[in-house]
Amino acid sequence: MKNFIAFVVTLLLLLPAYGLTEIKDIITEGDYNMGDGETPSVAESRALLNAKRIALEQAGTYIESYSKVKNFQLVEDEVKVLTAGMIEVTILDKKRTIVGDGFRFWVKIKAKVKLAKMEDMAKAVKEKSIIEDYKKIQQEYVKNQREMDKLKKELALEHEEKAKKKVETRIAAEEKLFQANEWFEKGLYHTIGREDDKAIEEYTQAIALNPDYVEAYIYRGAAYYNRGTFSSDPGQHELAVKDFRKVVAMKQGTYLAHLSQGAIYVYHNEYKKGIEEINKAIALNPNEGMAYVIRGFIYMQEKNKDPEKAIADASRAIDIGGLWIAMAYSNRGVTLLFEKKQYDRAIDDLSRAIEMTPRNAPAYLARGIALAFKGEFNRSIEDVNRSIELNQKIPIAYNVRGLIYAQMRNPRAIADFQKACDMGFAEGCSNWEKSLKNR
Repeated sequence: MKNFIAFVVTLLLLLPAYGLTEIKDIITEGDYNMGDGETPSVAESRALLNAKRIALEQAGTYIESYSKVKNFQLVEDEVKVLTAGMIEVTILDKKRTIVGDGFRFWVKIKAKVKLAKMEDMAKAVKEKSIIEDYKKIQQEYVKNQREMDKLKKELALEHEEKAKKKVETRIAAEEKLFQANEWFEKGLYHTIGREDDKAIEEYTQAIALNPDYVEAYIYRGAAYYNRGTFSSDPGQHELAVKDFRKVVAMKQGTYLAHLSQGAIYVYHNEYKKGIEEINKAIALNPNEGMAYVIRGFIYMQEKNKDPEKAIADASRAIDIGGLWIAMAYSNRGVTLLFEKKQYDRAIDDLSRAIEMTPRNAPAYLARGIALAFKGEFNRSIEDVNRSIELNQKIPIAYNVRGLIYAQMRNPRAIADFQKACDMGFAEGCSNWEKSLKNR
């Protein structure tokens, strides 16, 4: 009997957690009355936004409960951002009806709460700038709607055609700002989910509608930077620098300007100037992870090498949490690997980076090297193979795999050294010559 009671108690304790792993569907409706001067597509988007708001309120309670079960320790604002980023909306039905002199747009949606990647996203929303930018978007929606209501009243009172045209022009401008905010919001959620390709497309749409959208430039620049780092494509870093230059021009003297200028200096290998700018950024805002990741990266470079400072900055970025935590783990792992020879700790950090960014070719390569130093050659080869699958343009990866094969006395080493040499990697050429002599 005691065993049965214990079983029942255990089952009851598990039930809430089990139930919360299910994907929940929420059905809501929203409407919007379109006036003169407005376009149907934007009016429908406003109706959709109203339906989403209701869905988010319902989903927020669900996400908050789930996050408590998982012990994510999220505050109210973080729950709101996480919820908004985790629902997938499908329009079930929509109608357009005549109301007075205008049209009423109505939509019915299904919002599906998706729990995949929630743990990583819960870490990403810890970044203060994400919360602030989410709040700003919501405030802009409210401000935009107030302005639209005001303009519609003005238009209704105007009788002269010229005056009406002026008001209609202002309405069109407000609609563009609304659409820009929509695209930016979509990009923000894909940034939180580490989907850089989608985020870049959406920030680009936001910038096309609002060329002065400074937040879109900084996030798109960061996404380009990530894409360039994971793919070893310098062209992506060049695009990032262009966006950062825009931020510097628009936000002189601010945290974002110093951060962006620091990133530009790093791109041009002007590390001393880079540190000066990043220090200024940190002085203005000491609780954003991106600045510590950039400064830590500078401390990893040969002319500025300081492993202790590099590790300290990466650790600070990890403690802060947010979007840059994966890169912080990767940088700390690389420093522990090459400078401290602490292979187990390096593997732990690089594994965390890979969990969060599964297409991170450099992290796989570094972990493969750490495993090789431990003599775990088969696992090492698996990681280096994965690195090459993700990015076939890194000659050092072929050289590393060749060295591991050589340790295993596997003749495949020769082909890998030759490949590295063909790609212009000098060490690959010397290893190829040695392997040919010794075979």
